[in-house]
Amino acid sequence: MSIHLKIGAWGIFALMAGKCALAQSQPVAITMAGLPAATVGVPYTFTFSASGGSLPYQWSVAGALPGLLTLNATTGVLSGTAQTNGTFTFTIQVADSTGTTASSIFSLTINPAPLTITTQSPLFSATTGQFYSQVFLASGGVPPYKWAISQGQVPDGLSFDTNAGALTGTPSTAGNYSLTVQVTDSAAITVSKSFQLTIGQPRLTITAAVLPNGVAGTSYSQKLSATGGTPPYTWSLVGSPAGLQLDASTGTLSGIPPAPGTFTFTVQVKDSAGATATKSITLTVSPSQLLITTSTNLPDGTIGVSYSVKMAAQGGTPPFTWSANGLPNGLSLDPSTGAISGAPLVGGPVTFTIQVTDSAHATALALFHLNVGMPPAPNVLIGGLPDTASPAGQPALSLSIASPYPVPISGQLSLTFTPDVGAGDSTIQFLTGGRTADFSIPAGNTDAVFTVSSMAIQTGTVAGTITISVSVSAGGVDITPNPQPTCTTHIAMSAPTITAASLISTPGGFEVLVTGFSTALEVSQAVFHFQASGGSALQNADVTVAVEAAFAAWYQDTASIRYGSQFTFTQPFTVQGDASAVTLNSVTLANQLGSTTAPAN
Repeated sequence: MSIHLKIGAWGIFALMAGKCALAQSQPVAITMAGLPAATVGVPYTFTFSASGGSLPYQWSVAGALPGLLTLNATTGVLSGTAQTNGTFTFTIQVADSTGTTASSIFSLTINPAPLTITTQSPLFSATTGQFYSQVFLASGGVPPYKWAISQGQVPDGLSFDTNAGALTGTPSTAGNYSLTVQVTDSAAITVSKSFQLTIGQPRLTITAAVLPNGVAGTSYSQKLSATGGTPPYTWSLVGSPAGLQLDASTGTLSGIPPAPGTFTFTVQVKDSAGATATKSITLTVSPSQLLITTSTNLPDGTIGVSYSVKMAAQGGTPPFTWSANGLPNGLSLDPSTGAISGAPLVGGPVTFTIQVTDSAHATALALFHLNVGMPPAPNVLIGGLPDTASPAGQPALSLSIASPYPVPISGQLSLTFTPDVGAGDSTIQFLTGGRTADFSIPAGNTDAVFTVSSMAIQTGTVAGTITISVSVSAGGVDITPNPQPTCTTHIAMSAPTITAASLISTPGGFEVLVTGFSTALEVSQAVFHFQASGGSALQNADVTVAVEAAFAAWYQDTASIRYGSQFTFTQPFTVQGDASAVTLNSVTLANQLGSTTAPAN
């Protein structure tokens, strides 16, 4: 008895066999349509499920999952803790043990964390007549926030900024105050919190600490000051230095000191309520004016390079003692010689003060400016990438500098791809994901440190040139060499590559499923090589199919960029007779650059 096997529109071949029942099974499918919402900062878990196909399933995701969420490839569990609110869309795919896949697009809404006022009560205390500032803080919700005082009265002298949530000003009335502060986010969610604020009266205090030096024989005037209490004040002096008097109503110490020396005396102030405050004050009278003569604009320095400059002074009574405030890290001042020396560790313009004191305790102070620049940019060396690379590979990548640098370096690798054909390949990226990768080089070292132990790139499956460029900075300054360091590798166009080929039974026949890629974005012909089993015979064992149009449509679709040149090609066959008597031996794919044959899996 002769039966016929019809193969689509591409021909008929005969085989001798008996009749056979065809088994049918449901294809694998994802069985849910939506996801429950998540909340920022709250652990989230959801299990995807599927039906049909052949167990076990393998799960994967196409596109970026939000925040710190991950998908377990074996269990299909989506879990993690989201950090950013919003709505995120991605594709979930399930594959059964035969390689058959199904996918669905899901949207996950991540709600913001609950709105909360984080400032604690009571507020720090205020003092009348002194500036006060309290900024209220909130977290969660949907910024920006709008603030308000919902209950209570703002103390006199203070005002409340509803945009910044700031209570500022100079309070004029002492007392204990209760305020209820309300915050509203951009989603119109409102929360309130009660706060206590104490405003006290300042204590009567003489604020003058050290009087400026005087010069013997030179007119001297210095106004003393006090805070707190209840003005007006009355001033008095115990043990005044020769030639100087204190004005009782203004607190001005004035006169002409006749001789150099160091004088200590006591000042007393009394307010209108009878409260008093005293302070011991020292005045140094110098024989002549002491001056620092060094130019205030010092010679430029370089990070990590030895630096030295000597201060000079005139007047006063030698020997001198030098001190500094705000010197750059790495530099020090010799108190006896006035020499600044060392190697600066931080770059940029720096302003600091130098003070000189003579043996009569006279002082002179000057403000100095020093610009500290970066050392010359180091040569950046990119290693590991071959001139040409294989598609779908992961060549290692190394980065170093030619010599150690005195300060820590931070930098970033950037990857660009120029395709020889087509629009691009989104699968080309660093091993860490994405097309940028941060690194650091500790001070004194030469090798870059990445977030992974060994950096590499994924070469993708489209022919073209991958370019790696490097930018580096140190101390907040861009030190990238000019021209910018780059390295390239090329993926060549070639014949199609087959990664898997299998035959899957269907009602009325079977399908041949072929996966692979073509760096040239072209597949023109597919040849299916069959053989008979169970004593049957095939009249035509090879079936040739023109597939150029189908593959051209796929590669011209912008959706294919996400997969490079990878494809999953399904060719259906209709069988008249016993489909199980036909087995797939191999598949050959060809384009203008050649052909590739792969055995059936």
